[in-house]
Amino acid sequence: MTLARAAGLGLAASLTLVIWALGSVVAAAYLIGFALATLPGLPLGFRLFGRRHAGGWIAGMLFGYVITTLSFWAIVFTGNASNVLFASAWALASAVAWAGAWFGRWIAAQPLVALPRWTARDTAALLLVLQLVPVLTGPALARVGSLDADGNRLYRAYFTADFVWHAALVAELAKHSQPPRNPYLASEPVHYYWTYFVVPATLGPMTGADVELSLKVNAVGTALLFVSALYLAAWSALPTFPFTVASALFLTIVASSAEGLAAMAYVLGRGQSLDALRNLNVDALSRGLNGLRIDNLPRAMWYTPHHSLAYALGVLALPVAIAAGVRARPLAILVTGMALGASVMINPLVGAMFSAVYAVAIAVDGFRTGSGFRGLFRHALAVIPVALALGWIALNRIAEGAGSTLHFGLADPASNTPISSFLLSFGPILPLVAAGLVPLDDVPFRRMVGAGAGLLISVLVMHLVVMKVDLFWIGFRTGHLFFVFAPAVVARGLIVLFRSSARVAWGAAVVVLLVGLPTTVIDAFNAQDVENDRMGPGFHWTVKLTPPEQDGLRWIREHTPIDAVVQAEPIVRGRETWSLIPTWGQRRMAGGEPISLMHVSSYDTLSGEVNDIYQLPDPVAAWRLARQLGIDFLYVDATERGAYPNVKKFDHDPDHFAVAFRNAEVTIYAVK
Repeated sequence: MTLARAAGLGLAASLTLVIWALGSVVAAAYLIGFALATLPGLPLGFRLFGRRHAGGWIAGMLFGYVITTLSFWAIVFTGNASNVLFASAWALASAVAWAGAWFGRWIAAQPLVALPRWTARDTAALLLVLQLVPVLTGPALARVGSLDADGNRLYRAYFTADFVWHAALVAELAKHSQPPRNPYLASEPVHYYWTYFVVPATLGPMTGADVELSLKVNAVGTALLFVSALYLAAWSALPTFPFTVASALFLTIVASSAEGLAAMAYVLGRGQSLDALRNLNVDALSRGLNGLRIDNLPRAMWYTPHHSLAYALGVLALPVAIAAGVRARPLAILVTGMALGASVMINPLVGAMFSAVYAVAIAVDGFRTGSGFRGLFRHALAVIPVALALGWIALNRIAEGAGSTLHFGLADPASNTPISSFLLSFGPILPLVAAGLVPLDDVPFRRMVGAGAGLLISVLVMHLVVMKVDLFWIGFRTGHLFFVFAPAVVARGLIVLFRSSARVAWGAAVVVLLVGLPTTVIDAFNAQDVENDRMGPGFHWTVKLTPPEQDGLRWIREHTPIDAVVQAEPIVRGRETWSLIPTWGQRRMAGGEPISLMHVSSYDTLSGEVNDIYQLPDPVAAWRLARQLGIDFLYVDATERGAYPNVKKFDHDPDHFAVAFRNAEVTIYAVK
């Protein structure tokens, strides 16, 4: 049996176990739907990189996801959403793509970009590094929302931030409003990059998967595409070293941060056992230096798969810049622009940064080859799809208001201990990055220009741009981008060391693992540690939904109109059950305090008015305020009762507040 076949069988087996653990038959049905969603883009990927090249399949599947997203969105935009129309739109998009490819003879045509030949060794290397996906995603995602012996449903931080919000967003998108509403501010549209979530919001109901299962399986599928795209980009720079590239990508994913080792030293230095690591946000230890917080790539797979899809689409531009460069054919440039535009649609900042990297790589190649401005000007074709993507974002009001929150220049937190924070977050792989910059005649650095430009631009933006309403958001994204661009340079560093001494190269790789792997191991353990119910920094590490709460939330989902406004008191719920109603009740609130969205004053204003409803002793005054805010139902459980004794007034005024649901813990009142 060949290595490629063995690796493929191993990957298939591990993915089968993960999918079965997530949701057995329903999860498998969703995964099939996910695969079908990528089908319309395959002709485009084949035209770009070739049908017999893995790059064609990787690019095609990424394009397909975006094409399916747009076909689903088009149905919602018409105001006639239904499963039949969604399926018809996907079928039409697929038919047009494949018929166009057939009549245009794209399938048999030479690819627009001639990448180096793909061999069985390349396949084996890719499949081996893809083993990381089920290993990293399966255990963590399987425990999101798991049940304990008492029937409590458990959610571990930091799934209680991103995943909980994404579940609320998918529930909102499944209502098919255009534009989608803000579930924490029902009177306003949501200003968030929701493009990625259109697929789980549509496929979930079609395959019988609930919101959480849809998000989990979608994240696994996205992680496979993400890691594949990273490998393709790095391999394009070093095509004769597939296993070195796979090793570099492996090190970048699992051993990029020294924070785990620092955390171990910290707890042991305080005389504590290693069990204390369970109570640390280990991949944010640089915050202890008041510096930037940088997330590693496993966190992109767990918490922010939408960003990883934007990275995967954007990084498709690197093979084009490497293999075709400034002399790329016009159609290749246009298709590359489509990848960049799709990245912009998923995340505008990320897409813009990839566009800048592509521009730098093409400009350098143009000046190196003497192509002049005429050759460079042809690449303006790539701007067309990017401009269309920006228009689509404006139409859907996705990034409205975000530009005004940006501050340019060195400021907190980037200005605080920048060197120490940088070394802590990126340190293990930095020696290999430095080695990758050493001249080596038979491995010219010109194929690394895109990756090198990406590293430089990521570091500059990381330290010179900050979002005033979320000081760490830019750092999170640019930190990920640093790791996205790093594998090619890390691989070249390993090659440089091997040319000097195999012992030195192997020793360097082992040291990187010893220093960096603890972060991923600790972080992966903590991500699934739902047994830890201790108090964290302002919240419990594991949030529990009791059986009575689950019953009340199920009643909301099954017995209230999908556009109903159901209100819990947002201030007292803090950072734990801040999204109780939008996530698990799947209904909008008049006012909330979301921790995963750009903060605006309207949240505080309306949350204060909602607080008055629960605080006021006069039920009639509370009723008037509830009606003014458009609230249809009020939710009360032990949280509200413990903080606001006056909630008993609702029971004493059935003329204004009728009991719609009650159990041992939860009461839901219909506002008359």
